[in-house]
Amino acid sequence: MLSANLNNLGIVPYIAPKLAGYIEDAKKLLNGNPESGRHDIDGDKAFVLVVDAETEELAKRRPEFHNNYLDVQILIEGSEVLGYGHMPHGEVSEDLMADKDVAFTAAIEDEKFIELAPLDFAVFYPGELHRPQVEGKTGAGKIKKAIVKIHREAL
Repeated sequence: MLSANLNNLGIVPYIAPKLAGYIEDAKKLLNGNPESGRHDIDGDKAFVLVVDAETEELAKRRPEFHNNYLDVQILIEGSEVLGYGHMPHGEVSEDLMADKDVAFTAAIEDEKFIELAPLDFAVFYPGELHRPQVEGKTGAGKIKKAIVKIHREAL
């Protein structure tokens, strides 16, 4: 997992050039205030899902991971906490890999948290556990976010 802010990409020189390029493409798209839905950057290799959602208490959010796509979770509006972990995932509670490239687990061992402000983002690579849409200090609320999905073969 790595985290930064869209306005300060220049101070994060360790992002792989192709990944940085896709993040820049997403930033340009977001500058145009796109409607909710899917927006292609490079077909199925890289696309952006713009969603209106609500954060919830930690217990209501399930940890997830992906096999083929990495997630760049970008907060556009609101406040969101993301849980994540460095340990391998435990037992899978729901496996939707074949259709949706996502599986869920009951927990994240030694879970850590990061609170995002608008234009902050976090990158989760295939296999990395993460728990999106957790409420922050101010409680549950509406958020707008973009999830950049990048196929592992595109990098």
